[in-house]
Amino acid sequence: MPSADPKPHWDRIRQSLSERLSEASFREWIAPCEPASLVGNRLLLTVPSAAAKLWIEQQFAEELNDALVAVGLTEVEFAFQVAGAGSAPLRPEPRGARKAASGPPPEPSATSSFPTLFQRFTLDRFVVGPGSQLAFSAAKAVVDNHGRSNASFSMNPFFIYGGAGLGKTHLMIGIGKELEARHAGMKIAYLKVDSFFHELTAAIKNRNTEPLRRKYQQNDVLLLDDVQTLGRMERTQEEIFYILEYLLQHGKQIVLTSDNPPQKLEGLHERLITRFKWGLTADVQPPDFETRVAILKKKLEDADFQAMPKVPEDVVNFIAHKAKGSVRDLEGLLNRVIFQASFLGAPVSLEVAHTAFQGTSGEEPGAAIPIDRVYRMTAETFNVAFADLMKKKSRQQSILLPRQVAMYLARELTAASYPAIGRSFNMHYSTVMNAIDSVKQRMKRDPDFHRMVESLLNSIH
Repeated sequence: MPSADPKPHWDRIRQSLSERLSEASFREWIAPCEPASLVGNRLLLTVPSAAAKLWIEQQFAEELNDALVAVGLTEVEFAFQVAGAGSAPLRPEPRGARKAASGPPPEPSATSSFPTLFQRFTLDRFVVGPGSQLAFSAAKAVVDNHGRSNASFSMNPFFIYGGAGLGKTHLMIGIGKELEARHAGMKIAYLKVDSFFHELTAAIKNRNTEPLRRKYQQNDVLLLDDVQTLGRMERTQEEIFYILEYLLQHGKQIVLTSDNPPQKLEGLHERLITRFKWGLTADVQPPDFETRVAILKKKLEDADFQAMPKVPEDVVNFIAHKAKGSVRDLEGLLNRVIFQASFLGAPVSLEVAHTAFQGTSGEEPGAAIPIDRVYRMTAETFNVAFADLMKKKSRQQSILLPRQVAMYLARELTAASYPAIGRSFNMHYSTVMNAIDSVKQRMKRDPDFHRMVESLLNSIH
């Protein structure tokens, strides 16, 4: 159990975080945190504002957990209080507690098998889009079919892969939480490969690895995160293989996550790759525009956002257009916009959102907008293929209107001339002039169309 002095432990964690985060992120969010107290295994940190608390909890949950693993303090759990908000006496708390907007979180009625900052990773909070439909459906099937011997096909192991920040860990933890809720007494272990590496290193030093192997073989469900890092760990691969082999032979559920599919994992033993491929493999792709909007709206329903400034629809659309790389990027820009508004003491607006985005992207307010970006974002908004939008021959209404809007936006947002826009679509400049005029006329008589075009214009700008 950690000592009552929180500073030595926080100093070690801070050092690990400084190696994992960018210099700017560490300086802006982690450096201002101060250790307040340590009771039992709960480390209470004081943060400068509610917005900072929200950012740290939601953007750095995995990095904080990784830091604990790296310094050998996996039993420590974080709680946060806002400076000046006052705090109740801190008591030891089981894992999985739900934290209030400020001050230490209340004690829950049940314990959990997962890191304390992963409480929001549940299946009912996962927003499903075209790029994640298969993975989500498979996750639900793993839960629904657990323990059934008459399943039509094997879902063990369930291997989830995709780029960073797309929700793989969310799905994995969601499966574990749902199984834990449905099956009382079920033994579930969440394990990152790096964490197992540190445990194994200590066991090898003590010349006794058998207890570590038994520790994970006794679980009903093993959630193994980031298996792509196994390629550089020969002995770790061997131990992981024996654990997986035992669990599979005894019908225990395994869920794995990786940045790449099994066949593209480098440096892994073939027998391990074979085990990964035994069950069901599903990928998670970046969310499309509609899904990104849905993710933002779902997130704004959280209790953490109720005391925050209201985010208008046009700002939601702006964020959805700008943050395309991952769900984490999306949530990060949302949090930054809210933080920016709180810092300025102003309502959330497109102007505030632009300022927040410039702070993350490095774009200058007057930077020229590439015409290709205008075309691609228009295609995405209208849910049409970019190649179809740019084809001259297509006269379908589903393509014709988005193309006209793209021409209008190109004229409004760039310095491109009518002939230059025409060359983009292999059309005469007079056709471009007519298309733009058609959009302007429709905007005058159709308020909904006008709002849609303006929203898109503001999002691209």
